[in-house]
Amino acid sequence: MNQHKNAIMIIVAIILFIYAGMISIFPYFITKSFNIDQFEQKVFEATSLVTTIDSFDYTIKPNFDTVITIRNWSSKYIDEQNCFDARQIQLTTTPFAIFTKNFKIKDLYLKNVKYADQTLPEGQNKLAFLPEAFNSNVFGTNNIKITTGPIRIKNYQKIHIAPNIYKENNYREMKYSKDEVKNFLSQFTFNHITIN
Repeated sequence: MNQHKNAIMIIVAIILFIYAGMISIFPYFITKSFNIDQFEQKVFEATSLVTTIDSFDYTIKPNFDTVITIRNWSSKYIDEQNCFDARQIQLTTTPFAIFTKNFKIKDLYLKNVKYADQTLPEGQNKLAFLPEAFNSNVFGTNNIKITTGPIRIKNYQKIHIAPNIYKENNYREMKYSKDEVKNFLSQFTFNHITIN
């Protein structure tokens, strides 16, 4: 009987060790091995947006919710016009999303966001090319899967730029439900991205 108890205790200890590794050691190595320069280059190759970030952090909570935090994201067009800036992007997803390229968005929280919504003289939005031109191959996959989730934005500045028009709108907080996000993204034809 004692042998069975000892075996069970050993199994429980192994499970706890793996669990502790998953929520502490594994995220530490992911964070430390993340190559910011390489990521910025891949974003440019995939989108043609010149992008910089200051830091990347990968953590796993005790319930296995995985939080990816990026600080000071800045994207500009190749003509150096501003596109999108965020002081902090916090994505809550599943532990192996960055490996499987299957992102289930449990929550997406952004702080201090500035977005330049630019309309070209022909009447087309400057970002209109992006969905169809997106190249996922630079991230090592033919297809990235995204299961939409809610989005929250704190301190959001939207700048509308068009011929002879410049208008700023500031919002203290914006919230979008999972369905609102899915309906919005479904309007576009994404190349190499599946929206669920």
